[in-house]
Amino acid sequence: MPLPPLHYCVAYFANKRKGELSLPALIVSSMIPDVENPFTYLMTGGLHRRLILHSLLGASILGVLLSILLTVFLYPAVVSPLLGFDRKMVEERCRFSSKLVASCFIGCVAHVFLDSLHHEFNPLLYPFLNESFDAFVLLNHWIHATIIVQSMFAALFIFILIREIRKGTEDFWRRTLVG
Repeated sequence: MPLPPLHYCVAYFANKRKGELSLPALIVSSMIPDVENPFTYLMTGGLHRRLILHSLLGASILGVLLSILLTVFLYPAVVSPLLGFDRKMVEERCRFSSKLVASCFIGCVAHVFLDSLHHEFNPLLYPFLNESFDAFVLLNHWIHATIIVQSMFAALFIFILIREIRKGTEDFWRRTLVG
């Protein structure tokens, strides 16, 4: 997946496409698989940065569970005071529901799929298969693929910023972080 701030593009466009989803849950879940990177790197002696949360099974179960917990309990507690939002309004958008669970699933799985397009090691089938699954790597060359994906998501991020700023700066943060 692209650099962490660029993960937001997945959340933004998924929310625009399916307006009934939870934008906070999409934001959290589109980034949650990367939480494992430093831990996996240290645990494997630098051999890998991605493992369980970057597998389809791990993202679908553990990633979704972590995303739900962080969205319901942490997101309102951090975003509300930080940006001066009404906490009840944020909590309502982060309330546990089937829409929140679906949002978390979409964000986690989209992250894993997008990573499989451009990373050198893709543990998509972990724990059933410990090898990298590289069938989706663009151009069969992960370095070129990374440049393409990073550039594309940087352009999308800039597009989102311009689009939202053109709507006006009033409620910019609410629109982009809470929905």
